Amino acid sequence: MDNEFLKGTLARLCLPILAAVLTLALTTARPAFARSQAILAEGGTTDSFGDTGHIVIGGLIVTKGDTTSSLHITIAYEDNFIGEGSPLNSFICTLTNPADLVISGGPPVQSATLTISAAGDTCFQTLFPLVTFSNVGRSLSFRAYTIGSHTHFKSTGSTLKDHFGDIVGNVAILGELEPAGSGSDQASGDRFITGFGGAVDTDDSGSPSGHMAMAGLIHLNPLKKGETTGTTKALDVTIDYEDFSGSQHLACHLTSPGDVSYTLGAVTKGVGTLTITVSSVGECNVDNTGKKMVFALYVGGSTGRIVSTFSTLVDSDLDVINAPAVAGEFSTAGGS
Repeated sequence: MDNEFLKGTLARLCLPILAAVLTLALTTARPAFARSQAILAEGGTTDSFGDTGHIVIGGLIVTKGDTTSSLHITIAYEDNFIGEGSPLNSFICTLTNPADLVISGGPPVQSATLTISAAGDTCFQTLFPLVTFSNVGRSLSFRAYTIGSHTHFKSTGSTLKDHFGDIVGNVAILGELEPAGSGSDQASGDRFITGFGGAVDTDDSGSPSGHMAMAGLIHLNPLKKGETTGTTKALDVTIDYEDFSGSQHLACHLTSPGDVSYTLGAVTKGVGTLTITVSSVGECNVDNTGKKMVFALYVGGSTGRIVSTFSTLVDSDLDVINAPAVAGEFSTAGGS
């Protein structure tokens, strides 16, 4: 048989195989795309002292495959204190170290662990933010379910502790990761605001716990170049708080533009604060003039998240609702 014919035949046979191998190599070598995602989670807890409680999580992360390249998260924990004079065990943790989030296994079912580290992370008492304590090395673990760009996750364990060393070990947390929307991270224009979670006031010892819910529309004035503090053009926001230990209640309907201000980008792009302040007597069922609630604010385009960090609001018994764990959305109609 002619050698040239054999060579041509072998070449024709090998070319499809080489093409398949090359395609596979290019596919497996293709770098993972970075994805900016907003996180929102909420649930109940029990600590080793026997206190039930509430925990919420919100923030923004950027992942590339199973690697986290950017992370900004706030965890708020509300302790339904028993046998104590005030909810001193309630705490806030802020996380900024990308190494805190470790994802393992490929979709659709994965495992994820959020571990507090010494670099960039802080935990402090909700009532006294200057009182910090260490949770370094302690973590929340989750099982995650991913289809396309959306992920839902459920807690599987916790080793977090409060300021007094009680382990918040029993957790039932449910949440989701959604793609950050397109658009500016300066949050101007119309935004839906929603929030939900637990809260307690100063006289609830022995039979504590409460719930807070919030919803509304806010039209933000855009930040001018070089500015980090923004104002509001219009708003309509409703806030309700129910105290489960009695008939104490707070109901506010806020409509004054001066009730809301926000900061963004002072330290990190898309990360700031949202402050809601009651400006007049008639806005709540009990006088809260000058009282406020502060949230960590995370904005990724049309998508936003808020997590409570501070409150001086009072209920109908004039008790301060000073340990909220409230998280929610701050998104446009095109956001999550």
